[in-house]
Amino acid sequence: MVATCADDYLRTSLGWQQANLKIINKQSRIVSLDHNIAQLKVYNAIRLQLKHKLPVMLIILKARQEGISTYIEGCIFEKINRQPNHHGCVVSADDVSTTKVFRMCETYQQEIPAHIRRHTDRTNAREIRYSAPWRSSMLCQTAGAKILGRGGTTQNVHCTEVAFWANAKNQLLGLMQEVPEDSNTMVVQESTANGDSGAFHDEYWKSVRRLRNDSHDYAGYLPIFLSWQSFPEYQTPLPVEWNGYLRFNNPDVEDFFRERTAAGLSFTSEQMYWASLKIQNKCGGDIELFKQEYPSTAKEAFQTSGRMVFKTTDLDRMEKHCKKPIGNVEFYMEDNKVRYRHVNRRANCWSIWRWPEKGHEYAEFGDVAEGIPSDRTDEKSELDRSVAGVLDRTRTDLVAVYYGRPDTIEYGDQMLMAAKYYDYSWATPEMNSIGLSILDTFKRDGYQYIYQRENKEETDQREDTPLLGWKTTTLTRKPMIADLQQVIKEGELTVYDIRVIDELRTFIWNSQGKPEARQGEHDDCVIMLAGLIQMHLRCPLDESCEWAEKKQKTRVSVPVMGEVDSDDDLDDDDPNELMFEDMSDYE
Repeated sequence: MVATCADDYLRTSLGWQQANLKIINKQSRIVSLDHNIAQLKVYNAIRLQLKHKLPVMLIILKARQEGISTYIEGCIFEKINRQPNHHGCVVSADDVSTTKVFRMCETYQQEIPAHIRRHTDRTNAREIRYSAPWRSSMLCQTAGAKILGRGGTTQNVHCTEVAFWANAKNQLLGLMQEVPEDSNTMVVQESTANGDSGAFHDEYWKSVRRLRNDSHDYAGYLPIFLSWQSFPEYQTPLPVEWNGYLRFNNPDVEDFFRERTAAGLSFTSEQMYWASLKIQNKCGGDIELFKQEYPSTAKEAFQTSGRMVFKTTDLDRMEKHCKKPIGNVEFYMEDNKVRYRHVNRRANCWSIWRWPEKGHEYAEFGDVAEGIPSDRTDEKSELDRSVAGVLDRTRTDLVAVYYGRPDTIEYGDQMLMAAKYYDYSWATPEMNSIGLSILDTFKRDGYQYIYQRENKEETDQREDTPLLGWKTTTLTRKPMIADLQQVIKEGELTVYDIRVIDELRTFIWNSQGKPEARQGEHDDCVIMLAGLIQMHLRCPLDESCEWAEKKQKTRVSVPVMGEVDSDDDLDDDDPNELMFEDMSDYE
């Protein structure tokens, strides 16, 4: 009976892999592939779809070092070894990862028992290709390649760290065309999170919603989240002298677990001790970094990754105020007065949440579109927009937002009329090359409340010429972002427009520590909001507005000097960009 059970087990995929595949473990030893908890959970999902005679399609959100790539590569290698004319493709985020994956596959090929090792035509160029008559193959590629896949039929596709691909949506679309509609195929997307947007993020939650609507709808991607507390190795025995009682040396860590317990999550003392050591020794005491690398929930994984400039908890609090506008309007002149009419659209018009109030003061700032694509690697990606906002300086809330892609004449006219309608507010467009034409609209009208810069910026500027309009330079950029971050952190700003909150969520510290919109996203609303805060802090204000009075008395005056940023609002090529570590200078 024991032998029969063992034989049955060896005929399964897990048994075959354990008996025949070798890996190099963390101790640099060659050992058999013994499956861990994460790998077994993925195996169960594969079995579920195979049971229903469906193609295997998985989308896996994971923490670090859970062995998912090792297992999926093992599955693909098993298939090409056991099935003729079967082809697999593994796509990694970068060349380094691709090399690591191929070395893993090479180890499988080199260490497999001799009696089942198949002869190869090629085991280089990141491809294992078996000789005729078998002809199966396994190709490893990098997501940066112009064409992914073999250019023919591919039965097995593993896309690893998809959230970090530069052009994931388009590349996945092309790659999937190679996979036939057949139950003997497998497509796996897996990744750690990289912020709360992008192709991987959207596909994951799309799959979650499908299963919420019908828990038996197994056709399509099955979403799998693997939290760190599911793994037995992620725990550390308590010191003997603690007598079984957990002690926290860091009160922030204690609060961290108290909040999670209150939210319905459970942890053993050994897990909490392991986590506290990891936070202290591997994450530099940064709890947010621990949450990014070792998330407890899928929502937390996406929200805390990508090193968001603005904290998720602050944005969640702000989002509670979001609501539909009381009207979408465009302004026009009649009898020398500014009037408005309602329009049935939300683009190229003003969305209004509050009309002007007697005794309130206002500021207006406009970010001007420059025709920059949201993804600079894809010329067909969505272009930036012109976004203007009106801030009620008495309430400190964003009461009106213009959003769209108008021509410069229309945009300038709408900004001018809105500034007049909101009690002749202080106003300025951002002074990039196109912003000059918007400024000319204000100047031709003789508008008196245009923001004036503090120092001349151009060497050929005449001494008697007013320095009108806001310019984003290597010096003004730092207080713009730092002040906005501080205002949001302190809860002193109310935003009703969900579009603005959405952009704040995708404004991240990039790999060089610079703040920018995540690739494929926009920062127009962020720059608009940051510009409004600068107008609020720098322009004269009635003394009854205590919030700005307090800020103006305590802030350090920053002269508007330095090279003008004439390209993007946050250009990677600028060596003096605001770095993550610079933030302490402004807090």
